[in-house]
Amino acid sequence: KTWLETAHRIEQMQDASDYGIDGVDPKGLRANLEAIVKRKNRIVLKNGKGIEFLMKKNKVQVLKGFGKLLGGGRVEVAGEAGTEVHTAKKIILATGSVPRELPGLETDGLRVLNSDHILDMATLPEHLVILGAGAIGVEFASTFARLGSKVTLVELADQILPIEDQAIGEELAKILAKSYKMDIRVKTKIAKLDRFPDKVVCHLEGEKAGQIEASHVLIAVGRGPVTANLGLEATKAVVDRGYVGIDGFMQTAEPGLYAIGDIVRTPWLAHVASDEGVVAAEHAAKSLGNATVHPHPIDYGKVPGCTYCDPEVGSVGLTEKAAKEKGYDVAIGQFPFMPMAKANIVGEPHGFIKIVADKKYGEILGIHILGPKATELVASSVALLAGEMTVDALINTMYPHPTLNEVFPEAARAVY
Repeated sequence: KTWLETAHRIEQMQDASDYGIDGVDPKGLRANLEAIVKRKNRIVLKNGKGIEFLMKKNKVQVLKGFGKLLGGGRVEVAGEAGTEVHTAKKIILATGSVPRELPGLETDGLRVLNSDHILDMATLPEHLVILGAGAIGVEFASTFARLGSKVTLVELADQILPIEDQAIGEELAKILAKSYKMDIRVKTKIAKLDRFPDKVVCHLEGEKAGQIEASHVLIAVGRGPVTANLGLEATKAVVDRGYVGIDGFMQTAEPGLYAIGDIVRTPWLAHVASDEGVVAAEHAAKSLGNATVHPHPIDYGKVPGCTYCDPEVGSVGLTEKAAKEKGYDVAIGQFPFMPMAKANIVGEPHGFIKIVADKKYGEILGIHILGPKATELVASSVALLAGEMTVDALINTMYPHPTLNEVFPEAARAVY
């Protein structure tokens, strides 16, 4: 996100004269990757120190080492000082994920990178080919295109951001291709890589097949759960292809053992993992006798998704396709940011908001946003779905002017 912020500011400064700011030469702007990485590391360290402070404040003991389940509520911790065994009434697994590797396309940290490697890039890629156009791939494509790299985006699915509403993926592809001259190839895959000291040759198969020479390749095909060598075989927990089975309160089949975050089959989002941690901790506390907590399962149908490309994408609820598959008689309302005063003031009058509603009762089933501050606007969308608001109620809701939020009732009116 720090890389994205730098890219966003560089792009804003390209139009400084339009805002009445003289003295900025767009041709003289350069991305200093060493400084970007230093700032990133500084912010990551600061946030980490903040968590350490919270641990101390709340009297949480931190053991540093490799943890392994021994069964029966026992955890082995192998650290620098040796190996210790600790016993607990409740255990929560939160071991996260790592970038997924593909056979034949293994990353090396030099020319073929994963999403961890690229965060510490010292030089700007001349031509970056990105395999995978999910949130990770699109965010890095948006970042490096604005920093000055030539970018080719390759995706096996029919659209970029495959889990988003079709209209979002199609419009974002048009914007990225037009604004950043990005080469976007859907229904295509990298079948083979030829590695050389100064370049990588990608052999593409699919709708837009061919060969591409690039300075670097980013493999952004998702992440895999970190559950190997944790001792799960010593428990009754059910593990399927690396994912741990859980119930609505994040409990595994092993009594007293919980699992949260990227190691369970729920949306891979930081805010989801955080809420899952709260559910697990509160359930554990209640089962140990704390009557003041009231854990409740997460409604995964109302999880907000955010993609921090430019323009941003924010969504919650059902896509148009998913709503139809569930049997709803669907009504759609779509309204562009172009005529909104605030969007023009901030210089980002692109994208739109799309509302998916039930035609019979007017219930809002999903909200999908592509445009300025979409990742902030989606918070309002979550509140609308949580309150089971209808299209009519949204039409009659007053929003302040000029704000980006004014687009909500306009999209609601568009449903009719």
